[in-house]
Amino acid sequence: MGLGVAVIISFIFMYTLRCFAGLIVWTSLIGIIVLFAVLGFVFLYNAGVISNVSTVTGYMNVPTISGGTTTQYSIYGYSALGFAGLILLLTICCFSRIRLGVAVCKASGLFIANTCSIVLVPIVQTIVNIAQWAVCIFAMLYLISVASFKTSSSSVFTELNGYDQDSLIRFYAFLFGSLWCNAVIGAIGIFVIASSCCLWYYSHGPEQ
Repeated sequence: MGLGVAVIISFIFMYTLRCFAGLIVWTSLIGIIVLFAVLGFVFLYNAGVISNVSTVTGYMNVPTISGGTTTQYSIYGYSALGFAGLILLLTICCFSRIRLGVAVCKASGLFIANTCSIVLVPIVQTIVNIAQWAVCIFAMLYLISVASFKTSSSSVFTELNGYDQDSLIRFYAFLFGSLWCNAVIGAIGIFVIASSCCLWYYSHGPEQ
């Protein structure tokens, strides 16, 4: 049920991404800048920098620090304004990059809409990963179980006779081989999605 809901939500998100990608990005950036700017002014007001208040007042529900001073609020205020200015500066400098990112998000939404079967790739990849690790863990448990153990009077647990046993050497190889196979499966999934997206994108005409 959770998997089905996740797939449905992902479809809705990708379909709406084509229409609302720009709105989400620009609204988020403006919201962050305004939020920190307002927060900075509130702290500066409490510090008495932009008002006649000479003591920490806790105005607009900003919590008053126990034993706090106006200097502390001034530092918080200037820091918040500085962060807002930094985000604004980065937004202006990276304006074309941000527009390109929004365009890529819109193209991604269109790709998902035209190639719905692509959402099956991570699902199939997860199933293959689970099957692979089920087999590998079973094999590694078997390799450990056939190794020789010894008992000790000073411990309630058994101990391995040595770490150079043939079954343990096979276990080490199987462990790293399992990790390598897991990485290969992940790389195949990324390659399938990336190549499918490239084939879809370049199948359009020059002005499309």
